[in-house]
Amino acid sequence: MLPIFTFRKMYPSLKEHRLVEEKIRHLLHKTLDERYIASRKPPRFDLLSYAKRNFFSILFLSIYRAIGIPEERRLNYGIINHSLRGIVTGADNLLDDEYKELLPLDFPERATRFKSIMHILLFDRFLAKTARLMEEAGDITREQAEKVQDALFKAIVPIGANEAVEEQGIDTIISPESILSSVHMYKGGKLLCLSFVAPRILEKSFSGPLALAEDGIYSIGLALQIIDDITDFYQDIASANHNYLVSSIAYRGTQKEQKRLIAARETKAASGPAIEQIYPDTVREVMAQAIGEALYGFSLLEEAGYWCNRIQAYSLIRQLFILRGVKQLLPFFPEEPVSIHLPHHVAV
Repeated sequence: MLPIFTFRKMYPSLKEHRLVEEKIRHLLHKTLDERYIASRKPPRFDLLSYAKRNFFSILFLSIYRAIGIPEERRLNYGIINHSLRGIVTGADNLLDDEYKELLPLDFPERATRFKSIMHILLFDRFLAKTARLMEEAGDITREQAEKVQDALFKAIVPIGANEAVEEQGIDTIISPESILSSVHMYKGGKLLCLSFVAPRILEKSFSGPLALAEDGIYSIGLALQIIDDITDFYQDIASANHNYLVSSIAYRGTQKEQKRLIAARETKAASGPAIEQIYPDTVREVMAQAIGEALYGFSLLEEAGYWCNRIQAYSLIRQLFILRGVKQLLPFFPEEPVSIHLPHHVAV
């Protein structure tokens, strides 16, 4: 559960995200034939589950709000962000052979690949329609609308290209520094920075705070990807994907940890003993690095005008560990905020 103060500060943006979803549903009914839209009754609304499921979408809206971007424009950026999220989710569904649904589509239940393709097609249409609606309302010019579309495409392609490198698996373990600068800068940092592509183009009067906030989100995204690597340790070994914890053990771990890693890579099992028990030294080091990088990101957000100070950020990061499925690692959490800023390429 988020700290009460944090929840109260983010609650207005949670309500805004619900408006964003309403606008997305309206676009869906304007775009797709009704016979292909499921009419199932929505589940009972659970505030905490909703906040957990949409944390980053809400965070982006709350950053726009803190910087001073007007509500109607925030909602438009929220629609753009949700559409990008839908495109990425659809692509991940296909690449990972899974199905996470963001739109209520009425196609055969087992037709998950086709429904994922429809997600990509529909959310791409929503991006185009949102830009056109902003143009028709006189908020932006046609030239700006085209510039946003081109910039979003230009920004998302390298992120996808990075995923393509791992599609057939990787043969060697590259250094932790190389993972940060050539892998996680895309799947962690630049992925979250997509939420600043449109505002950076259209909100010239907020260019300074937006630039700071983008760099902050980049660092937070990098940190969260490191946390995901802790969660996905065995899965990434089985799939031969880059993993920061694996690399850190291989390059910096104790001799005992390195021997255990060699055995894990030989078996390629998708699960195994608790990593905090068999790789405790490197897990503690990697956690400290992730926490320090996230704190650095939040310090940039505070400099940009965001309300979250260092102590509040530290508490929020603890909750993010829970949200990312690594609650069992909280005993490794430092008692005091750490100050580590990992070497990596900046967002811009």
